[in-house]
Amino acid sequence: MKIYYTPKSVAAKIIFCFTLLSAYCLLSTVLTGCTAAIKGPVSVKPIQTSLPGYSISGQRITYSNQDIKLSILPLNPPETRKILMDKAQNNPLSEILTRPQYMVFLLDIENLSRAKIIYNPALTALHDSEMGFHKPLDYTDLYSLAGSLQNPEHTLNNMKGLFYDLSVTLESRQQTSRLLLFSGIEEGINKLMIEMKEVYIGTSTITLSFDFIAGEE
Repeated sequence: MKIYYTPKSVAAKIIFCFTLLSAYCLLSTVLTGCTAAIKGPVSVKPIQTSLPGYSISGQRITYSNQDIKLSILPLNPPETRKILMDKAQNNPLSEILTRPQYMVFLLDIENLSRAKIIYNPALTALHDSEMGFHKPLDYTDLYSLAGSLQNPEHTLNNMKGLFYDLSVTLESRQQTSRLLLFSGIEEGINKLMIEMKEVYIGTSTITLSFDFIAGEE
């Protein structure tokens, strides 16, 4: 007995096969992770600029003028782990945030002016050479990371004042040093730029940018 397929039945079979293939691809993505391949460990170094006010010392890049001194230091996993563990021993996030898909910078800000300085991390972004756009991780993001841990509130309370979350106000001659946490660099990324918009010095604002080159250690 011969079976003849009509055009509609052939189309239905094609759709069915395509649906199975799509489901398989989705399952593979879930099992292997939703992010692109990550290079690691990643070494990040500042790039010299001829713009006035910028200088580099070792791995640290600094912008300074008569009103403000702001410097960024990229941290490698052992340095990040030490800072986190010094703040709270047995901090489970020290293992998570030192994985290749996360990047950590130490940001120091010193107010040299007579006015107030206001820094809002929500206006900071990391741009990469593949058109990636990354915002700093805030308390909500870290809570999501710690949500599967035992007593996540206790873990995050121990990290208060360690990372930039909400706006920071510095009076004259005050300074602060905290972590900027970003999602990881995908495979193929070789340059990064951290942009800070609307850093207030009194009623005036400045926008700063810091360029880095990235590669495998």
